[in-house]
Amino acid sequence: MKIIYGVCSWGLGHATRSLPVIRALLKEDHQLTVISHDRALTLLQSELGDQACYEDIQDYPMLLSENSRQFLAKSAVYWPVFIHRIEQGLASLQTILNKQQYDCIISDGRYDMYSKHIPSLFISHQMRIMNPLRIKMLERGSERFNLFFFNRFSDIIVPDTKTDSLSGDLSHNLKLIDEDEIHYVGPLSDFRRKTLPKTIDYLISLSGPEPQRSMLEARLMAQLAPLSGNIVVTLGKTETATKTKTRNITTYSSVSRTTRENLLNKAKLVIARSGYTTIMDLAVVGTKALLIPTPGQIEQEYLATYHQSLGQFATATQHAVDLTTDIGRIKATTGITKTHSVNKTVERILDIVTQRT
Repeated sequence: MKIIYGVCSWGLGHATRSLPVIRALLKEDHQLTVISHDRALTLLQSELGDQACYEDIQDYPMLLSENSRQFLAKSAVYWPVFIHRIEQGLASLQTILNKQQYDCIISDGRYDMYSKHIPSLFISHQMRIMNPLRIKMLERGSERFNLFFFNRFSDIIVPDTKTDSLSGDLSHNLKLIDEDEIHYVGPLSDFRRKTLPKTIDYLISLSGPEPQRSMLEARLMAQLAPLSGNIVVTLGKTETATKTKTRNITTYSSVSRTTRENLLNKAKLVIARSGYTTIMDLAVVGTKALLIPTPGQIEQEYLATYHQSLGQFATATQHAVDLTTDIGRIKATTGITKTHSVNKTVERILDIVTQRT
């Protein structure tokens, strides 16, 4: 089959979690055109090489706010921009479809990657869009918004389990969306759990949109000197590939999939953003972590609080994180103890693709 695979470019999470599905499709000799933007597209190109074709199509911006008042004010301006960008994305996609015939579209988090004429599958863990005050009326409105777009797709796939949820209220306890019509397929991660010696005391994994990524980098790097043990930092800068070592700190601008998998498995403690893909990676590998939400990213703030309430991870805000204090709180957590099989998740997704085509 000829397949278009659209990937949201908000950070690297959607790209990394898409890789096991894309690799499985390529292994079955399907022809893929991958659509993404910015660092996410760069990562996909570096991991897949000439196995796929690529199109750079910009998606809609992320809605970020520092507080609830700012969230409501920005929302009024954001949604017209969002709709305009979707229209642009759809027009660019249609240009591609006019040139070649495709059998299927798979979209990870991109509302602008669908067609009325061929099966279109949407992958998302965000069935409802959170607001900072958890105002129920707004959350019901976000479900209606999602329903409007979900009706344009053949299937909705949630990378989570129906019970023992990793995403919490983001994709469960829904009021308007029928959960029985959603495919809960299990967590997606590009990594596997390995039995490796725990030689890394602290793995700091930076990611996400600028300028917040750089702001967190500056804050954490300034706090590393008092820490003893082996420290590894990955900066999430896919445009470069450098490695430096100063005393007990090794810093990578970016790492390959294999290197990152090994780093996660060797780490005793991880310090990272609370993006959903990161949480799935931690669940699969079984590593404890301190989660630091991107300021103003409501979803990450919710996920960090949700998993802290379960005693699985510790959390800290970006402006108040204090590694010397917070590391003690990580040690008191359990991590995610349930074992997850990414292979089974990928098999379920491929079965859905096969059934629809």
